[in-house]
Amino acid sequence: MDPTANKESEVPQDLPQKNPTPPETGPGETPLRQIRTFQGDVADALQRQKGSLVSIQQAEHLKQRSGPAGPEAPRVNSNSKAESFFLLLGSLMLFGLGTLGAWYGYHEFVRRTATPLAALPANRFVSADSQVAINAGNLPRETLINTLSEALRGVPAGTVKHVILLKAGTEKETSLLETDEFIEALGTQAPGSLVRAFDPLFMLGASGESIFLIIKLSSFENAFAGMLVWEKNLPQDVGALFATAPLLRNLTPESVFTDITDRNKDARMLAVGNQPILIYSFFDNNMLIITDSIETLHIVIERLTREKLSR
Repeated sequence: MDPTANKESEVPQDLPQKNPTPPETGPGETPLRQIRTFQGDVADALQRQKGSLVSIQQAEHLKQRSGPAGPEAPRVNSNSKAESFFLLLGSLMLFGLGTLGAWYGYHEFVRRTATPLAALPANRFVSADSQVAINAGNLPRETLINTLSEALRGVPAGTVKHVILLKAGTEKETSLLETDEFIEALGTQAPGSLVRAFDPLFMLGASGESIFLIIKLSSFENAFAGMLVWEKNLPQDVGALFATAPLLRNLTPESVFTDITDRNKDARMLAVGNQPILIYSFFDNNMLIITDSIETLHIVIERLTREKLSR
């Protein structure tokens, strides 16, 4: 026998052989599963849903938009604040327009229901409780004085009556008799410089039984100097207009105007004993007041002051 054959027969049959050939799979056997990868998942998804890569991307995009956190949240909050601001602004505008409308309606109601104010004569320097108009243009001196005395009689104490003197041939209160025309109608001896210092407007009135004359000035300096010159003829020229006219016959050559101060107001007074006959004073260097009573001088100054403060 061959010894080599005996040695081969002695090799154990269960030892593994080198590089064994993998067994072939039959029709009924399952091959080993491959390692799972993203590429494999995509391939499976394409096979199951028969979808495309575009449909997968759209689904992923929808998923991101429906998530809890996204770029839309801040924009929605900003819109809410803007809406609140415009709502508040609109409310304020409506409130303002309503208030303005109510204010305008109220003032229109007051304007339409208010009693219309009567046009006052331009020569009414103080408030008056009553008035009377007299056409005094062509009246002689005596007739004019008597007409004025009749119109100024019986005025209640504490009230003021205004006598409006009109030019000849007119009944309109806009055609007022001017100061120089009144001085001329009385036939006075007033200095020319004094007459030129007078404004065309003057007011003649009464308070109780006392008479007053207010003349507006265009030049205080000329009026002040002219009145000092006119003092010697003043009682005869205008004294008959005043309630103290009966006392003029008691004047003596020694009766002259003297300085007085009453309520811090300087004045010049002509008196018989303690009885004043004529008093004149200047108000704010703009008006000359001639009267026959201290009380009437007080009333006129108080009303002039009131008119000045109300303007």
